[in-house]
Amino acid sequence: MDKRDIALQLSCPVASAPKFSDLAPLDRNGERIVLASNGAFLEVCRPWVRIITQVGPALAMTVPFGELKETVDYKAGKLPRALLEEFVEWAQRESEVEIGAVITWNANTGEYALLRSKTNHATSGSLDYELPTLEDGVHIVVDCHSHSHHAAFFSHVDDKDDQHAVKFAFVVGNCNTDKPTIASRLCVRGIFKKLSWKI
Repeated sequence: MDKRDIALQLSCPVASAPKFSDLAPLDRNGERIVLASNGAFLEVCRPWVRIITQVGPALAMTVPFGELKETVDYKAGKLPRALLEEFVEWAQRESEVEIGAVITWNANTGEYALLRSKTNHATSGSLDYELPTLEDGVHIVVDCHSHSHHAAFFSHVDDKDDQHAVKFAFVVGNCNTDKPTIASRLCVRGIFKKLSWKI
């Protein structure tokens, strides 16, 4: 086999779900495809989370595999709601333009933090920004941005930006009102799972 194919397959191996025992988690950060009797699944492991999500239907043949369920297992503990509320307050104070921020988790201390992203250019309908530089052991859990006076939604640009990420995405819109709108989702390597976070 070509060594490039070997490298690619090592980066995302394929496994089968055991029929009589639980699937052992990946022993490293990364991802793999897992074939189960009820479909194909993607397993993703990061320092703060382990996710199993279905990516394909069951095979049209009998297979000696066990079943899997979609799961999200947090290693980082509960996300502080106050950090999302703080970002909404930032967005309301600066409602004339879009802003960005991230919520990070520090694997060394177990603490969450809200960090402002660097704005290169912002208007009421667009945002060009840079994510903050992170120290070793610090991971982005939530990528936040605002929509100024417009409603909260995920655009085609957001879909492209989130295509390869493993994170939560959080958008706040109608920031010039006392009833901002919220859109949120879990992003898993191009798979988007809508969430119903409310502030």
